[in-house]
Amino acid sequence: MLTFASLLREVEANAPAREAMSLLDTALARRTSDEQGAFWRAIDIYYVSRKAPGAQAKPEPPALVAATQAP
Repeated sequence: MLTFASLLREVEANAPAREAMSLLDTALARRTSDEQGAFWRAIDIYYVSRKAPGAQAKPEPPALVAATQAP
């Protein structure tokens, strides 16, 4: 399974990706912790749904995903 640590290693090995991550970090720094968490959860859902074995099925729309995670 794809993990954040393995993704981070890929990013660190690539200079343009490092620059993009720097810009992303700057943009996310202006957001609340909840907004940052929501962003990274969305990224995780996107990448896991495309790289995981058997991920040929379309991912659920974000509204459905958010509704299933609501308390």
